[in-house]
Amino acid sequence: MSKKIRVLLIAYTLAALIGLGGLAWASQSRLAWYRAASDLSAARAFEEAVTAADTLSLSLKKLAYANDEALGKGLCAQAHAAALSCDAALSVLPFSTQELEGLLGFLNRAGDYTASLCALSAETLEAEDRQHLSEFSEAASQLADSLRELQAKVHGGDVVMDRRETPLRNVGEDAAERLSARLLDYENGFSAPEAFAYEGQFSPEKAKDPGTLTDGEARALAAKAAGVEERELREEYGAEGPEGRRCYSAGGLLIGVSRLGLEYVAQSRLVGSGRLSPEEARTLAEKFLSDNGFDDLTPERSGENGALASFWYVPSQDGAPRVEDGVSISVALDDGSIYAFDATRYDPAPAELSWKIGEDEALNTLPDSVAAESGRRVICRSPGGNPLPCWEIRCTGLKGEPVTIYVNAETGRPCKIEL
Repeated sequence: MSKKIRVLLIAYTLAALIGLGGLAWASQSRLAWYRAASDLSAARAFEEAVTAADTLSLSLKKLAYANDEALGKGLCAQAHAAALSCDAALSVLPFSTQELEGLLGFLNRAGDYTASLCALSAETLEAEDRQHLSEFSEAASQLADSLRELQAKVHGGDVVMDRRETPLRNVGEDAAERLSARLLDYENGFSAPEAFAYEGQFSPEKAKDPGTLTDGEARALAAKAAGVEERELREEYGAEGPEGRRCYSAGGLLIGVSRLGLEYVAQSRLVGSGRLSPEEARTLAEKFLSDNGFDDLTPERSGENGALASFWYVPSQDGAPRVEDGVSISVALDDGSIYAFDATRYDPAPAELSWKIGEDEALNTLPDSVAAESGRRVICRSPGGNPLPCWEIRCTGLKGEPVTIYVNAETGRPCKIEL
């Protein structure tokens, strides 16, 4: 190797080293900036969680003394917003919050319960409601006190905020306690109010009829739905519990059954171009329903996309369709097979209902901004999952758009709007 080549090689090597050093310095500077931004974001989230917990505690305390409808609704909305804000702020802290499911579950229930009370007047709150509010208020107050205490320790440096980056070694790590560890300790000792039934999405489900089919009868039902012999079924999984749920497969078909009956059927193949008409598909769907014990159902709505025809069938009570308690079924238009069937929401059990409000009274509750076109009696589900008698009134909105308003036939108050 000549002297000139050696000089060039050394020069290029030094240039490369200088360039890499500059790149490393720039990357380190950028990493420091990102780390500072992340630390600031985490600190801000914790401060917001403390503020929201204080607001929730204060709003719940005030609700115990509210006797005016407007004031009560405003406080319920304030408590609902504070619970959601505290939940969101805790969820974005820079560590896994799965261990905090007790705290987050309490915040979700507190927010949902206060939101459900917005439908009531503060003047008509029952003693039981006020007792629940008192329990939520006490738990929220304890949470707020604990978060404020942690906030002071974070500000004083006794507790440090976690970082999402995981160190490979503990070299240079400070000995201060992490916020995640303190929150986890508090979570282990936190006692949320006991669950109770109310009109909300986090209300405990009522015990359901587990069904009477034996495992053998359920397997035979699955084979019948798949159109195969029982020996051709392969059990994919089974779930413990009184319902005795089982999933079977037959070729590319999945069939789910329980002691209540057939729950679902699903295919995974690609559907070719359709050769059947929607009317022929409807006939096949209704034959499948009849063959598998789903009688006395009426069509509620349907749709078709060129490959599948889908239908929604519902049971009825007192001449009113139970619009949320039906079954959905889809037929492949290339060969007429049942592509999907879902009866997990099917509930034909009659309920005690009271139709106190007539159609004329329901129409009088509509706003002036809509024009009513048609009305009918239907049975919906309340937020707590209870059957709710309603008047379904189809209207035209300000710009000619379709609007459907549901009026509670027991109270005469609108309870849901669909656009």
